[in-house]
Amino acid sequence: MDLSKLSPKQLLEIDACTRCGECLRFCPIYSQKGEEGINPRGKIQAIKKFIRAQYGLLAKLFGPRKLSEEDLKKFSEMVYRCTLCGECGLQCPVSIDSRSLWLALKEVLVDLGHYPKNIELMKNNVLSKYNISGEDNALRVEWLEAMEGLPDHQYQKEKAEVVFFVGCVSSYYPMAHKIPQSFIRILDRLKIDFTLLGGAEWCCGFPLIGAGFKKEVQKLIRHNIEGVKEKGADSVIFSCPSCYHTWHEDYKTDLKLFDSTQFILKLIQEGRISFKEGRVKVTYHDPCDLGRASGIYEAPRAILRAMPGVELVELPNHAEKCKCCGGGGLLEMVDPELGAALAREKIKEIQGTGAELVVTSCQQCVRTILSTSRRMKIPLKTSYITEFVLKQMA
Repeated sequence: MDLSKLSPKQLLEIDACTRCGECLRFCPIYSQKGEEGINPRGKIQAIKKFIRAQYGLLAKLFGPRKLSEEDLKKFSEMVYRCTLCGECGLQCPVSIDSRSLWLALKEVLVDLGHYPKNIELMKNNVLSKYNISGEDNALRVEWLEAMEGLPDHQYQKEKAEVVFFVGCVSSYYPMAHKIPQSFIRILDRLKIDFTLLGGAEWCCGFPLIGAGFKKEVQKLIRHNIEGVKEKGADSVIFSCPSCYHTWHEDYKTDLKLFDSTQFILKLIQEGRISFKEGRVKVTYHDPCDLGRASGIYEAPRAILRAMPGVELVELPNHAEKCKCCGGGGLLEMVDPELGAALAREKIKEIQGTGAELVVTSCQQCVRTILSTSRRMKIPLKTSYITEFVLKQMA
């Protein structure tokens, strides 16, 4: 087992785990499975065992012990059944950055060839077609066809100050098409000088990073940065929290990066957006990659508070304690029923608020909550925040 994928800090974190079990109280996967092997504590104890077998005192005296294929297979199942929500790390008494640790462990498992084989299709799609769906990348802007009154350039200009980076899910999944459609209506209405990259936009690389293939993303990073620079833009806006987080953490660029909520709040504060009166009770679901991973909690709430007549009712678990909807960490590919179970719990929590509408800032959360509520035959109104902003604008 090659530990080079683990940083010195992560090796210390593995050793620092006291097995207190505090993480068990917050892990959404453990709440459903109840298995020691699948919770954060169990994963850390398993990797500790592997490290001792390969690098411990007995290994130095008598040689490293061969890791059994069965143990590695079981460990892979433990590591990949995770939404990467990051709540365990937030609650850890010794401050283990568990989300980063799980990603590093996936890289170790990929090198060993132990990862879910259905992830291979996603990997091949991203590396050959530059999107998660495996569709022709020129179809990234097909969602524009449902819009009327488009300008001749169809928001794909030669030069612009701002690039709107749409992301794979909103580009290819019809349930999420309203997200970019509503956002460009807002940008166009306010005369923001923006452009889409169209077919020149490639996957940000997050699905590869989330699957343990981080070494494969550099080509995508270089291409996307060059595409933005060619437009002469100095800013990039994202409606996908995973894209925003990946650019922020892995792209190492001097470009100004904005999540859609940050950019809209900026426009409100500049007096460029005003809202009409509208009596409606809403609740807000914090996406894991926007909240815990990126620290953006206030911007979406400030937007909702700026709308006269809109009553925000918080979920019992909100902000940094918000429960994952089940759509993160590629769990949908690895264990769809487990992801659906988490979504059902989220929907029950939403219903308990008495809100007429749940607003969120993640296209994957919209897809997960909407599709699960439909399977449950629950008429749950769900809206991405740009859709709600456009509806409420004066």
